[in-house]
Amino acid sequence: MLNLVYCELLKLKRSNMVLISILGVLSTPCLMFAEALQNHFRHPERMITLSDIYSNSLMYVMLLTNMIIYVAIIAYLFSREYSEHTLKTILPVPISRTRLLIVKFFTLFLWIIMLTGVTWIGIFILSGIYHIAFHLEGYSLFTASVWLLKFLSGSILMFATVSPFAYIAQKTKGFVVPIIIASVIVMGSAALSNQDIGALYPWTATFFLVNGRIQNTGYPMFLSIGFIALVSAMGLYLTFFHFKKEDLK
Repeated sequence: MLNLVYCELLKLKRSNMVLISILGVLSTPCLMFAEALQNHFRHPERMITLSDIYSNSLMYVMLLTNMIIYVAIIAYLFSREYSEHTLKTILPVPISRTRLLIVKFFTLFLWIIMLTGVTWIGIFILSGIYHIAFHLEGYSLFTASVWLLKFLSGSILMFATVSPFAYIAQKTKGFVVPIIIASVIVMGSAALSNQDIGALYPWTATFFLVNGRIQNTGYPMFLSIGFIALVSAMGLYLTFFHFKKEDLK
């Protein structure tokens, strides 16, 4: 299994996708930095805290930018064998197809965790620059560490909700359809981010769970978790079922 993971990572080493994804997730720290500067110059009397910046960033990460990036990654991982015409080489190998998919999902998980760390560090560094220039209330590694736990929790929940896109990428053998569907889902997330019914929408429920808003929606937490688990299970089942039935063409 470790050898398969190593091979998957070697393939990524020859790709520009890792660098592109890192640059993509750094857009959130840059946006937060620009917003902090704008607020400072427009309303210098207002106090900004590190927790404020991380809290605002969490919404961008879970509902907007990182969601699209993670779908692009999963589309890349699960469609590249088709686009690069390597499926005929992989399938005859005496390794179960189930194990091959597990390796891809594990690689995706590591990639998402890495990008979450990059986002968190980017916010902390740019917030540090703001702190040096103007003073940022509550700027400390301890405060940042508390938010790191929330970011990691969010990344795990997001990992669960992107599994259907693996199936879509395999079925359509490309990037376009998964990205289009993800864009629609992101627009739905943005529309429901301030609505109680968002607790029942899997891709918004993840955000509500992490920032503690579920309790204020009137819906039980187990219902939100149930919808997230259902989406994840359906995505995994369809992905594994489809790949097991894949023919050499």
